[in-house]
Amino acid sequence: MRPVIKKHFIFILVLSIVFSCSFPAIYAEAGSTDLEEEIQLGQRVAQSIETRWERISKPGSIAKLKMIMNKIVPYLSRPLPYEVRMIREPSMNAFSLPGGIIYLTSGMYNSARSDDELAAVISHELVHADKKHVMKQMARNRKISLVALAVVIASKGEAVPVLLSNVAQVAITNSYSKDLEREADILGVKNLKKAGFEPSGMVTLLEALAEDKMKHPWVDPGIYMDHPYVEDRIEYIISHIRQENWDLERKKALNVLNPTITQKEDGLRVLFLDTQEICSAPSDPLTEEVLDKAASQLRSSLQLESLPYEVKVMDTANGNGQELFVGNTLILAEPLPENFTPLITTRDNIVKALLAAKKLHPVTDFLK
Repeated sequence: MRPVIKKHFIFILVLSIVFSCSFPAIYAEAGSTDLEEEIQLGQRVAQSIETRWERISKPGSIAKLKMIMNKIVPYLSRPLPYEVRMIREPSMNAFSLPGGIIYLTSGMYNSARSDDELAAVISHELVHADKKHVMKQMARNRKISLVALAVVIASKGEAVPVLLSNVAQVAITNSYSKDLEREADILGVKNLKKAGFEPSGMVTLLEALAEDKMKHPWVDPGIYMDHPYVEDRIEYIISHIRQENWDLERKKALNVLNPTITQKEDGLRVLFLDTQEICSAPSDPLTEEVLDKAASQLRSSLQLESLPYEVKVMDTANGNGQELFVGNTLILAEPLPENFTPLITTRDNIVKALLAAKKLHPVTDFLK
């Protein structure tokens, strides 16, 4: 998952190819590579990566990543010593090495807005490792490997900066071609679902990356012509989710628009959406019943994709009062308990909460 590729990340790609040269089995069919050689290859590349980028060992963050990874690993096909690591790098990136080592940058970790989004990144990269995608991509581009090996051996590794300028374009092909990327996306989202994470986490993450690309456009140099664009990936992942009849609720992956009811010291029962107060009334059994029902209806009907005009107050059919709807779902209806927040105020508060949630994921306004 490589939405932002800076020049220094080419270093990783070159190392992946250069150090693989000492393992001839890689140049046969990738499927025939010995497991121990693959693991050793990944460890050697990891050592080189960590001489250039600081490995972060913050216990809480690493424990969270490991917990997420451990939930997904049972659904992989190969018994690799899977491991997730983090390096200090502000750009958003994640990549996997042969043998099962997964890297996230601190930029990617800090940009993820929920465990579901972190799980999406990890699940995607675990599939790359499980299916030997790095090995397969190297095999497709093996023509530079013997030359690179000869230079590195002759220079005892000191020629890597020279290699950057000479083989950078070939090294960038570590960015996977369409078939490998699609496999990682589709199997990744399947494993997310199996592991109990929200499949929408894969969607919201990629949509955020698409938004970032719109803000920071770059010109495709040509070597990526076989690499799927983020928008294409979003489209086929959403298509797969719908084919499986899974719920696609972006708000769950973003952890927004969550209705909660709080009892205040002054005796009021208050319904919140995130931090926005929606409505309140003095606490009594009738108030609790009305608020509980409103919270349940908001939980199911109010989505990140909802538009403000879909939150509306309408006269009842008999003209004796008003009703509050989100889309076609009735949220509240008059008569309400005594001293209950007026429906028009409640409506305005719901819209405020909706707009605040949309700010977390602005691309929502452009979703189909």
